[in-house]
Amino acid sequence: MNIPQDNIFVKKYQDRDLKYILSCIYDCYLEILQSNIIINNDENDIRNLFISDEYLDNHYIKEKLGIGQYKFDKEIQTIDGRVDIRVLDMIKTMKGEYKPYYLIECKRIDGLNSHYQTSLNNKYVNDGINRFITEKYPTHLEANGMLGFVVNKIDIKENTRRITILKDYQFIDNFDLSYISEHTTITSNKKIILYHLMLDFSSKINSSL
Repeated sequence: MNIPQDNIFVKKYQDRDLKYILSCIYDCYLEILQSNIIINNDENDIRNLFISDEYLDNHYIKEKLGIGQYKFDKEIQTIDGRVDIRVLDMIKTMKGEYKPYYLIECKRIDGLNSHYQTSLNNKYVNDGINRFITEKYPTHLEANGMLGFVVNKIDIKENTRRITILKDYQFIDNFDLSYISEHTTITSNKKIILYHLMLDFSSKINSSL
């Protein structure tokens, strides 16, 4: 990953909160789109691109992005399941602060509605959003996140409207496929926020498989 001297990764927020971290993930996504990488139509394969030594497992890249204090782990075990990405604040960890991390769940989106129970939109809700609501995935800080990996050429805005719980919420410059949802957890009755990015990988998917 070649970064020019003027640093293509524009700092968008002064506070290194989850929205800023997601904006850095978006910058990595733009780099992936410009690369010659071809990806299998697999959630883990796409996620693993981000958590690699080309991107968020690269100290130099993280320093350029301004997120050097964070460690990005994949497939982290929670009490009741495994979440795709954990974003751990290493400075706060060394200070002994309680569970200073965000969780990010990833799901594929294809726009197909052949069967409601198995549609990827429905899985985005039932196997994604609902895992935070039921506290299968905990919320220790003010929010968590989700990444939708769009694997077909579809009208993403129209498809996302079918996931009615998502509301438009633009927090990245020149990117209008970001959303927010607000929830109350079932067990502890805690108010939580989820930030969502819909990332179009349809041009990078290996169509030969």
